[in-house]
Amino acid sequence: MTKLRKIVSDKSGSSAPLTVAIVLAVMILSCTVFEYMRLMVIASGVRDAVQAAMVDVATGNWDDAYNGLREGYSGGYTLSGADWVVKMDTGDVYSRLESTLGVKKEGGKYVKYTGPDVEYTLSGLSVSMQNAPLAPSNVSGISQLSATGTVDMEVPLSFGWGHLPPLKITMKLKGGFTPKF
Repeated sequence: MTKLRKIVSDKSGSSAPLTVAIVLAVMILSCTVFEYMRLMVIASGVRDAVQAAMVDVATGNWDDAYNGLREGYSGGYTLSGADWVVKMDTGDVYSRLESTLGVKKEGGKYVKYTGPDVEYTLSGLSVSMQNAPLAPSNVSGISQLSATGTVDMEVPLSFGWGHLPPLKITMKLKGGFTPKF
């Protein structure tokens, strides 16, 4: 530590390279922190939009699941003859994401542009609906109507001048409908 103080307090001009090195290190560290924050903001925005679209799907199934029956004992079923059949759909989450996020379909992926540059791509979306049970015998652990899904997101890094691989995330999401009493 005393050696560093001696170098910094030296008036002969030899501390100029050390000062430049410290400034460059701080700049690189700052760029890394800002890139990390940019990636987290993009990922949380996409996660929130996909989850909101899944909640829309679950809400769209509301009329089939809670059609005038008591909420705790009903699910997305209709009477067909003498049997109860499941009546659920997974909706079109990608079309909701096109309007919400402004993504465009290119091949099998949905791409979001910022000017001429790709901001992120979405692919591999899968949504499944979990139906509420029909007249459960145990009412303490009744599940609700919910949608679960996954989506793959790829974000190219702006730091590293194209030498670093893009961030790839598989997000697992869940959205559900809870009726208001």
